[in-house]
Amino acid sequence: MKVALIYPPTCDPTSPYLSVPMLTAYLRSHGIEVLPIDANVEAYDRLLRRAVLSKMAGRVADRLGHLERKDSLNHSDQLLYARFWEVLPDLAWVPAAAEDAVAVLRDRSGVRFFDPYQYEKAIQTVQAGLRIISAAYSPLMMDFNAYQTPFSLLTPHQIQADARPEKNPFHDYFAGELTDLLSFQSPDVVGISLAFPGQIQPGYALAYQLRQALPAAHITVGGPAITQVLVRLASEKIPQLLGPFHSAVLYEGEEMLLVLMRMLAGGHTPPRVLYGKRNTDLGPLPAPDFAGLPLDKYLSPELVLPYDPTRGCYWGKCAFCHYGLSPRGTAVYRQRPIDRIAAHLLQLEDRWGCRTVYFSQDVFAPQTARRLSRKLRSAGTSLRWATDMRPEPGLTPECCRDLKDGGALSMALGIETASPRLLGLIDKGVSVKDMHAAVKNLSAAGIAVESMCFTEFPTETHAEADSTLDFIRERRNHISLFICGRFGLCHGSRIAQFPENFGIEKIWSLKGDELETGLFYEERLPAKSDLERTRLDQALDRLSEEWWLHDYPWAGAVSTAHTLLWYARYGPDVFRPGLIRNPSPDNTGCLRCISTTGGSSLVSAAR
Repeated sequence: MKVALIYPPTCDPTSPYLSVPMLTAYLRSHGIEVLPIDANVEAYDRLLRRAVLSKMAGRVADRLGHLERKDSLNHSDQLLYARFWEVLPDLAWVPAAAEDAVAVLRDRSGVRFFDPYQYEKAIQTVQAGLRIISAAYSPLMMDFNAYQTPFSLLTPHQIQADARPEKNPFHDYFAGELTDLLSFQSPDVVGISLAFPGQIQPGYALAYQLRQALPAAHITVGGPAITQVLVRLASEKIPQLLGPFHSAVLYEGEEMLLVLMRMLAGGHTPPRVLYGKRNTDLGPLPAPDFAGLPLDKYLSPELVLPYDPTRGCYWGKCAFCHYGLSPRGTAVYRQRPIDRIAAHLLQLEDRWGCRTVYFSQDVFAPQTARRLSRKLRSAGTSLRWATDMRPEPGLTPECCRDLKDGGALSMALGIETASPRLLGLIDKGVSVKDMHAAVKNLSAAGIAVESMCFTEFPTETHAEADSTLDFIRERRNHISLFICGRFGLCHGSRIAQFPENFGIEKIWSLKGDELETGLFYEERLPAKSDLERTRLDQALDRLSEEWWLHDYPWAGAVSTAHTLLWYARYGPDVFRPGLIRNPSPDNTGCLRCISTTGGSSLVSAAR
């Protein structure tokens, strides 16, 4: 039996994701032949070429010309017209600049990648390229975070309609290079891994293409994104929703995907939905296997590889939380044995020449991280790593020094809010004092601290939201980066299950949303006025100007491969406060400071 495991667009193309390498390692350890394919990075490698972007620019120009020849424009036409005019200035320069931008991001010497002006120009070029592609297929809005149309993912019929070639910018790659490869390899099973919501529609479009091109292959789907969609739907809806997929593997997929392969090998017809474990024993699992992935195509100057020392959350009580392979809340916490983790990390270093690892997990317990750090230090490895943590009392000065000595580059801390009342309502289990100590101790040890916060939690007042911004502002010399988003309600969270306990009057989904992807709510008593929200947005904008911030997945975003590489090069203060550091022109290794407050000079230089 042979299986092709595919990671589809659209998401971060700067480093591999963990799902396909983990499944590959497990299946190979049981004698299954695996063809791993990162269709995300392959697709973007193709889209960001001059010839393809020129074609996209021509498509935008043609559609704009068609609108201008009309006597009048209806509302939809006016929206399209505005989209085309927004990208019109980019059509003349982006196609010719795109390949050099990609070369900067892949610069193995690091000279161009770590020059802030060249780096900024490169990412602005890539972002502009994504805007052109989106406009060419408008009303599509596509970037490395999301893939959306006004009616995307509402119904199975709409999913199939959005998979048509004229609506799918990935069609030429799916129907060309990818289909040719799979036709040549002739896998018995094709597994499509959907880890993020932005992959759902492209994953379905790929499955529709492969059902026609590979009629003998069994096409299955799995991953956190599709699991969270299917587990909340009535069982009678699932067969229709699966559409082009023969089956779906929900929850953790290693063992159940092997079961599926053996059922098919024995001539048995598997059920449409197979339920994997929610508490897989991590001890026996092999290290992720990246062999066969296009490691030279990721948009980074060196590999940053993911690894999962743990799964689930050992706290598991936060009221807002639901993500990952769990029907509600968070998955059961498990961790690999420390010796096993260390051996796997050394294997990644030796086999792939990897110097930087991101621990892709829900949360890392400080004492577990400390034991691992001591193990790595005694092994003499030069590996550097980063992960997420809770800002809890276990992050003592002594613990933080051990983490740093064991290779820790950065910690993304779930601060959430600086309001004591809201921390209690959330059931966060830490105090503002605990959070302050964690930030201070990590920073003092030389570890970059990334603060993850949000506003607009139900019943949050203006003063409470402002206290969160104050927490960041007052600790700006200790916080390397921050993100402050807006609270969004999600299925499976305690808030969604018991809204009355959180000041919520009612919850609803959009009429016609058969997948129930959107969840909306109304508070009993609005805690903030529109004017107060505007003032908070303005205060957040002013605060953000003190850092060199970027959107995912670029340097200056929380927990991204590029950010880790910049930390490793220049230290935890490289993005703060309003200063970045870069090599001097003679590349002697000397550092000089360049003000980036506001960012306008860098943007104009990019254009």
